[in-house]
Amino acid sequence: MNVNFGNLGFEFDNKATISLFYKEKLVSKLFPLVEPPDQFPLDSPVKTSFQGPVALSASLGEGLRYTVEMSFEHNLVCLSYIEYYPHWQDNVFLRWRFENRGNVPVEIHRLSLPRLIIPRPTPKRVWTFQGAAVQWGQDFAFELPTTFSRDNFLGHLQDGEGGGIPLVDFWTPDLGIALGHLETVSQPWYMPVEASDDQITASLQRRGNVLLEPGSGLESPYTVLMIHHGDFFEPVARYREMMKLRGVVPAQPSSEDFEPAWCSWGYEFDVRPEEIEGILPMLTRLGIRWVTLDDRWFDHYGDWNPRQDTFPGGDEGMKNLVDRIHQTGLKAQLWWYPLCAEDGHGQWDTLTYGYSQIFREHPDWVVLNPDGSIARNNRHLAMLCPALPEVQNYTLKLVKRFIGEWGFDGFKLDNIYTMALCYNPAHGHQRPEESVRAFGSLYRQILAESQRLRPQAVIQICPCGTPLTFDLISATTQTVTADPTSSYQVRQRIKFYKALMGPQAAVFADHVELTDGGMDFASQIGAGGVPGTKFVWPEQPETMARLREVWLLTSEKEGVWEKWFQIYNEHRPAEGEYLNLYDMTFDYPESHVIRKGERFYFAFFAPIFKGEVEFRGLDAKLYRLVDYVNGRNVGVIHGENPVLHIEFEQSLLVVAIPQNP
Repeated sequence: MNVNFGNLGFEFDNKATISLFYKEKLVSKLFPLVEPPDQFPLDSPVKTSFQGPVALSASLGEGLRYTVEMSFEHNLVCLSYIEYYPHWQDNVFLRWRFENRGNVPVEIHRLSLPRLIIPRPTPKRVWTFQGAAVQWGQDFAFELPTTFSRDNFLGHLQDGEGGGIPLVDFWTPDLGIALGHLETVSQPWYMPVEASDDQITASLQRRGNVLLEPGSGLESPYTVLMIHHGDFFEPVARYREMMKLRGVVPAQPSSEDFEPAWCSWGYEFDVRPEEIEGILPMLTRLGIRWVTLDDRWFDHYGDWNPRQDTFPGGDEGMKNLVDRIHQTGLKAQLWWYPLCAEDGHGQWDTLTYGYSQIFREHPDWVVLNPDGSIARNNRHLAMLCPALPEVQNYTLKLVKRFIGEWGFDGFKLDNIYTMALCYNPAHGHQRPEESVRAFGSLYRQILAESQRLRPQAVIQICPCGTPLTFDLISATTQTVTADPTSSYQVRQRIKFYKALMGPQAAVFADHVELTDGGMDFASQIGAGGVPGTKFVWPEQPETMARLREVWLLTSEKEGVWEKWFQIYNEHRPAEGEYLNLYDMTFDYPESHVIRKGERFYFAFFAPIFKGEVEFRGLDAKLYRLVDYVNGRNVGVIHGENPVLHIEFEQSLLVVAIPQNP
């Protein structure tokens, strides 16, 4: 059976395999896979039938559905549903369902729904985007090695990270193909990727023994396969638009989300109120609007009372600090790690955990693993179950305390990944997934309550070192590059979040001290990010002595910081619309462009570059090009022939200003 949808062609055989063609060229094969294969070999169906097309009206629009039904031994039936919506050109939507129509249970050890095989093009380089949050510091996109294997678990990792975006993508200069799922709640599935000399394999995979009782079924997540051109931006942006139609809508930023920020993390765990107050005059001078009180201002995770050794004034002292920040004309943001508590187990950095009062009073609030052990986050803290009304009420009371009583203007919610399945019998869950479903919902309530108290409250969710879990995109007004390890990661992650949250999203570029050389503002600002810093000032020997890393704002650096924050505040390219006109990996030099009103902001990056570049996206008019960092004219071009010779080292930031006729 053959079916054509625009540029896409599908060929179905009687062995459960679907061959996918793009413009009549075979680009991949996909099929369901049961493991171990010798138990239920899906290449030997007893009967195959094809049905369709049937008209569809769904959240994604008007479309068509085809069904392939395959019967195997033991009365195991595999149903393949293939959907196409003309509005979503070059995309196809799939779901698989296994049904036991026999009289005896069927045991399945592992299911791949689907297994996707892509012939590896030669000699072209292949790049990949892999959205699972697997470990701190990961590259979201990278060149795919000849030999590669990664599990890409999408659920919670005990004592680790987990979650992320359920999407993998592979592209060359000619073509890209992406695989993902469109479920609105996180699924504890895997998206393993394997590569060899001749092929790339990707799957959506369910692991663990399943006993399929007579009359029962097992269904795959709702899956999408996308064909595209260019880097990861296009499939991630399509994913965003599809998820919006399915109810997961990115939260919208306000003007406050685009204000530059200073964070007390330069003072590490033991910052004191007087140190924050002492730095306020410098922040005002530099044009920095946000002050973030970072990690360890509190006594115990879960209780969230001000530490007596560093914040001896308690609640009143915290109110006074926020008042002082406001009197200076600045905004105050508070670091917070919801849904966790100290239970006397483990440590983080130099802090050995004690017992939080909330755990002493409510030990039954914790999430339990299937073996009865306590589910723990990446700081080894006990996780509190967001499906419990009592936990929800307690969390929202903390929001009222921090914003309504102390006066903070927003949150930096840190180390936020995903939630573990809850097997605590005391909670009375009908299904362990209730905790996961409630996770995103509670964070949305945190946003709603914060903005009820402060209409322009900034809610930043930081999944340290990894991609954000998708069901949190409707709970955060400001995403963050989340501990980048290089300037390249800063730029890559800004582009990723402009795709995931929308081309006018607010993306905090994190501390400039994390970039190459510790002062690469060009990468933060040029790619469309909101700049930030964590410097220490003024120099105080007692403070310097206790810090492990000293990020002192020296007199030499002061002029550099002042220059760059002035540049940002004058132009604010972050507020413009990111245009996906360059492949970040295969176009050289690396290029980014943002449209803001009639102006276009271009940013080019390379160690050394001399040659012609194309200023893409311009209208059919004359533009004057200005290096807005150094205040010099670069040249004049016309939008119909936007090619110009340029020379630079490291970076060149240019604004294209239309000239009146």
